[in-house]
Amino acid sequence: MRRRLGSNPWALGLIVGCVFGAADLLLTWLYPLEEDSPLLLLRFYGPMFLIWILASLHASQRTGRLSSGVIAGMKVAFATFFVFTLFNFVRVNLFLKGMTARADWQNMMMRFRDSGTESLRLFVNLDYIKGTPFKIGVATVLGAAMGVVGGAVGAMLSSKSLEQKTRLRKPGDLAQSDD
Repeated sequence: MRRRLGSNPWALGLIVGCVFGAADLLLTWLYPLEEDSPLLLLRFYGPMFLIWILASLHASQRTGRLSSGVIAGMKVAFATFFVFTLFNFVRVNLFLKGMTARADWQNMMMRFRDSGTESLRLFVNLDYIKGTPFKIGVATVLGAAMGVVGGAVGAMLSSKSLEQKTRLRKPGDLAQSDD
């Protein structure tokens, strides 16, 4: 199972999105007024980014190419955030009333009052829908960056990469370098 999952960034991304989406739902239920501070965001998203790096490392290690890691990073990030965004819609709709009291939601509440829209739920959902392509796009770019990190390490550690370097050397190269 591990080998298949590591070889399929789309499937890994779907699973990661489900796990982090469920965790976000649980944390919102347990701590409805907790703000999204920079430290809290790093604690939450840091492990996700690490998973993206490891998926990229695995892909590059299999092929010996950096590009494989970058592509894997983009795929796993896109799939993760696609699912994570769906969970986010569920979270906002389940906990809408409690979230309106959060300090980091006061800008949203001010924009709602200024909009003249009668339904807060409609306003919030439309706002989230408008932001979805940007969020998934940014996540995919971050996945590419994590892919560069993991892919570079994976390519260096790849047995295929080491074989290619060994083949490039001719048997007499070592003797010549001693002169």
